[in-house]
Amino acid sequence: MSDGGPHDGRPIEVAGAPRAAATAAVVMLPGRGDSARNFLRLAEEFHHHGATYLAPEPAGKAWYPGPTDDPPEAKEPWLSSAFGLVARALDEAGAAGVPPERTVLVGFSQGACVAAEFAAARPRRYGGLAVLAGGLFGPDPEARAFEGSLDGTPAYLGCGDDDPRVDPERVRASAAAFRRLDADVTDEVSEGLGHAIGDDQMAAVRRLVGGVADETE
Repeated sequence: MSDGGPHDGRPIEVAGAPRAAATAAVVMLPGRGDSARNFLRLAEEFHHHGATYLAPEPAGKAWYPGPTDDPPEAKEPWLSSAFGLVARALDEAGAAGVPPERTVLVGFSQGACVAAEFAAARPRRYGGLAVLAGGLFGPDPEARAFEGSLDGTPAYLGCGDDDPRVDPERVRASAAAFRRLDADVTDEVSEGLGHAIGDDQMAAVRRLVGGVADETE
């Protein structure tokens, strides 16, 4: 369904298992300035047989304008349009026979914020959630009111202590909010890591993807 927003009709790059053979899925949301195709290369680091990888391409290689401490309503219409694109990726996975319970949401930087906001706004059991160098919007993510339950979804939130763009306190506060939504949360601040995906974060994504892929292999 068309939402008429800035990300309406944007392409979704796909790699991994062919649609007919997919038993698990990973939706990968790139950071600002990155392309979906380039971010999809990261899937080589956590490849699993039977997993299909879907990377939506945001308009202009950016999901939204402004800083993360803006309230979510300040991100409209970009945020709702981003949700529509993420939902379309989930629908494509579903059409291949892979439900959200076997789908991991992975995002970096702006993509991490979109993944976090999407999961919090549309809570249910997902295969996993990886929020890498990002978090929920607003001046105090922990104080935001959410409804519903993530029903034990494994969630990892990680950043570096040398990240000039992401305050570790935002990651910790976002993790607290996800615990209230009944996610099984791990939060981690990696020493010496800047605004990047480090070894700790890659290991966490491998565990999440392995969890849904191993269940079906």
